[in-house]
Amino acid sequence: MKYFKFTQISSDTGISWAIAQPVSGPSWPDIPGLEISNSIQLAHNSIYYLAQVSDGAVANPDNHMFELTPEEYAQELKTHVMHQLNREKDNIYKEENDFRSSVFSKYHETASIAGIYKYNQAKELLENNQATAADVRAEATARGVDVTVMANRIIQNHESFRNKEAKIAGLRGKILDRIEAFVFDLENPQTSYNEFLEEETIGTREVQQMENGEMVNKTVDVKVGKYKLDIGTRFNFL
Repeated sequence: MKYFKFTQISSDTGISWAIAQPVSGPSWPDIPGLEISNSIQLAHNSIYYLAQVSDGAVANPDNHMFELTPEEYAQELKTHVMHQLNREKDNIYKEENDFRSSVFSKYHETASIAGIYKYNQAKELLENNQATAADVRAEATARGVDVTVMANRIIQNHESFRNKEAKIAGLRGKILDRIEAFVFDLENPQTSYNEFLEEETIGTREVQQMENGEMVNKTVDVKVGKYKLDIGTRFNFL
């Protein structure tokens, strides 16, 4: 087994894409033992691919086809994985903020701030119906409902808001901690790469599938990348 780093080629000329703009669409070079499905497009330099190929394969550096030592292959694989993990880490807070906007879009910032005061007033009022609780009483009057009903609604809504917020923060922190703790083992690069690609099952869902000519209901696992935030899916199934 050998380790190759290579580019796609022009299907007409056989020349590497790194050398000349292709005349036609991309094609895979004819490398003995090359399995396209197992080729890895490098995240840090996407024109290149990594692959394990047959011992009889011969590299052609002039056409951007290089044979790597096991150590060089491991380092390329590590750079590829760490690049993607760092990119995911950079994206986590944006993904979290976008998801927060979708979940809490009905809450204006001022309503969220006022909710804290109304929540404390609502609890005080339920403990003592003579409590001032000016904001709760004003909202109940404007809404045309009993002040006790209003107090209960405020408490339920505020606690629901807090639970959702805590869950979102916890999910983000969990994946961020997981990425920060990832260690790529250069002595065992394939194991580290497989760990990076690992998925985890976070729940199940019902789907309809065609089986023996008819639609049937089936329970399938919901899976996400172990090192992907995918916060919408995690939030709904965890």
